Amino acid sequence: MNSSLYRVGLLATAILLTATGCTWHVSPGAQHGSVDANDLVFPDQDKAWQKAGKIVEQNDVAKIGVGTTKNEIYQLIGTPHFQEGFNAREWDYILKFYDANNNIETCRYKIIFDDSYEGILRKDEFFATELYWQPESCAKYSQYVR
Repeated sequence: MNSSLYRVGLLATAILLTATGCTWHVSPGAQHGSVDANDLVFPDQDKAWQKAGKIVEQNDVAKIGVGTTKNEIYQLIGTPHFQEGFNAREWDYILKFYDANNNIETCRYKIIFDDSYEGILRKDEFFATELYWQPESCAKYSQYVR
């Protein structure tokens, strides 16, 4: 009886996620805290809840590195722009920066988190383990400006 209830629960969850438009775009390996750069999956920008992205301060992004917690990232650049929950192992953003000519450049930013999280009740934190940019030339925005 318990296994059939479990199966019904899984089926109901799958139907709910499908009906609400949730899409999974997990990069292979993300659930283990590390992704091969060749296997990165950047979600379709049209699937973002904040399709236009967000203009952010370069120095705020420069504060994000390996070991930064999800809470710290949230304080610096806000919530991810796709349907990623707080327990997700990766967050994706559409970030916009002013370039040297005062034009806006749009970049995709992916953060992969560690796999040691055991729950809020244990006061655990998710920590960033890897950071990726698309296009790669946007990595320049990870540097502090004066």
